[in-house]
Amino acid sequence: MRISKSLLLSALFTLVLGTVSANTNPENNSAREEIKQLITKSHLVSNIQAETTVNITFIVNEENELIVMSTDDVEVDRAIKSVLNYKKLKSSDMMVNNTYTLPITLKRL
Repeated sequence: MRISKSLLLSALFTLVLGTVSANTNPENNSAREEIKQLITKSHLVSNIQAETTVNITFIVNEENELIVMSTDDVEVDRAIKSVLNYKKLKSSDMMVNNTYTLPITLKRL
């Protein structure tokens, strides 16, 4: 009985530890920060009139390049695609060909 409890707790600990370490969320600081820097360097925010939140749907290809599929704001769609499409990410923490949606708030500086 004692061995089975110990074995069960070990299996549960391993399962929880594996679940916690698996991260497919674009909220991960390294990839999110890279995307933020790309948008900031492009001076895209200087062209907007008011603060707006844009949901960007994208994938990462085999060469670790960002490919924007769509945005939910027609006004900045073309600008965001021109800034982010095919930009190579330094971080490799995102899964290849997995669709991500990242909300980004654009504020005038």
